[in-house]
Amino acid sequence: MNRKQLNIVEAASTVAAYMAKPENNVLWQGNQAISDTMVEINGNLTTIAALEKKQKAPVTGPAADKATLRYDYEDEILRIANQLASLGAKTKNATLEAQAELTMPGLDKLAADDLVATAGRIGDLATTNLVALAGYNVTQAHLTGLAGMTTQFQGAKTKPREAVVDRKKETDLIQPVVSSLLSTLRRQLDRQMVNFKRTNPEFYRGYVAARVIVDRGNPKKKTTPATPTP
Repeated sequence: MNRKQLNIVEAASTVAAYMAKPENNVLWQGNQAISDTMVEINGNLTTIAALEKKQKAPVTGPAADKATLRYDYEDEILRIANQLASLGAKTKNATLEAQAELTMPGLDKLAADDLVATAGRIGDLATTNLVALAGYNVTQAHLTGLAGMTTQFQGAKTKPREAVVDRKKETDLIQPVVSSLLSTLRRQLDRQMVNFKRTNPEFYRGYVAARVIVDRGNPKKKTTPATPTP
């Protein structure tokens, strides 16, 4: 949430806590309008808390998972490629040796799509030379495993971005709820609480104090009048 939203939610939470105090609760429980309004306010606060929890969820997890998967993926690509290059050197097949010549730093620099393409190319070379690779501990099971890692990597490569997009969606959802919360305070509860201005001035003054929206960036600055509009 931005600072303005935080200020509003903090004020509404203070009001909810004030109204929920046992000594205050008994004063307004018989007023159906206030009871309905407090249900609405507390519902909005619950919704905002849930959205904020999702909004604050760390997005580093998907990135870390992707990084771990990429490391293992590159390691297996390089292992198979090294066996192919070794086979090329032994059989004096310079073309195969050159095609399979890879390094970990080189793989690290590749874009995700290029890494997938490289894995496919090495997989195809290994398939073509699978019989000869038996003595190099490269079997069909390893190529199947590499294909599975490719599928996993392709599924994971967009996860960090998706997590950021999800956070943005939560941010967009918060504003309408905050606006509704402020509107309920101003247009309903402020007016309803005027009933207590004369009958229970102490309770009313306490509400007015709780209701003030204080700017978090400037605690001395009030962003709404101290007294709700009658």
